[in-house]
Amino acid sequence: MNKIPVLTSPLRNLLEQYIEYKRMCGYKSPTITEDIRQFDVFVTKSPIATNQLTKELSLSYITHRPGEKKSTQAHRVSTLRCLGKYLVRCGIDAYVLPNGSLSIARYDFVPCVFSTDEIARFMRAVDSLPHRANSPNRHIIMPMMFRLIYSCGLRLSEASGLLLEDVDLQTGVLFIRGAKFNKDRYVPMSQSILQRCRVYSIQMNKAGNGKTPFFPSPSGGFYRNSSVGEIFHQCRAMAGIPHTDDGPTIHSLRHSWAVHNLMRWGAENRDVNVLLPYLSAYMGHENLLGSERYLRMTMEMFPEIKSKISTGCAWIMPEVDCNED
Repeated sequence: MNKIPVLTSPLRNLLEQYIEYKRMCGYKSPTITEDIRQFDVFVTKSPIATNQLTKELSLSYITHRPGEKKSTQAHRVSTLRCLGKYLVRCGIDAYVLPNGSLSIARYDFVPCVFSTDEIARFMRAVDSLPHRANSPNRHIIMPMMFRLIYSCGLRLSEASGLLLEDVDLQTGVLFIRGAKFNKDRYVPMSQSILQRCRVYSIQMNKAGNGKTPFFPSPSGGFYRNSSVGEIFHQCRAMAGIPHTDDGPTIHSLRHSWAVHNLMRWGAENRDVNVLLPYLSAYMGHENLLGSERYLRMTMEMFPEIKSKISTGCAWIMPEVDCNED
């Protein structure tokens, strides 16, 4: 489990209390800690001098930033709204952002998906990362981490938060603990990625304490999402993959894995209607809606295989009359 970060703002005591509360509720993802750390940095630098969560401070923090996606802004809104509600429940005077301050349709966004050629170019770029004295294992860790994210459809926090004991090099199964929706799940690896994990383990001399991070940062802890994100974009640029306001991001590797699997199933004339629940469980979705989004997108992006994977899935892609919206 990540340690509570060093906070410096006038709200630090309240923020530390909130992080501890979330952990006691079972939220183990480092994302919550990182969200609060970013807010603490904002408060520290803000000209608004206060030791309370005020309306002025809240509205300043959630203001749209240049080049920012609406989903990123909405994430900040959600973070601050949850914090405010918690403080009020504790009897602390705080401003709570009203419901609907900024909302996005959860399953309406169109993820950025890599082509198979872009995936190959990206991985070659990751493999060419140079050795750095201040991060001596980066050129070994990042190729393994990015391949694990893509080949197993993982979220970044799920990969970066793996412990040695979570990676079974005998059975080839990952144990994903405390992921989104506070769910644990088992994720089988392919034989090729399992073999890479075994080689990686030898290179890193992985042995001993099972609580050691599988992907240790230079300090021996877990990598921050922002640090991995910087390396991702460095490799994306090296691979000649353009970037827009819509991505790609590290999460695009997970999206691409889902779409590439659906494409393969369609090309093999597999029954997607039967396989979709397995895809949903493997990716740790809360329900089938998340997986259905990938199915819709696959058929829209690759109409040549629509007829192959739409059989038995009319309940997902219903026909409508021309006068229907």
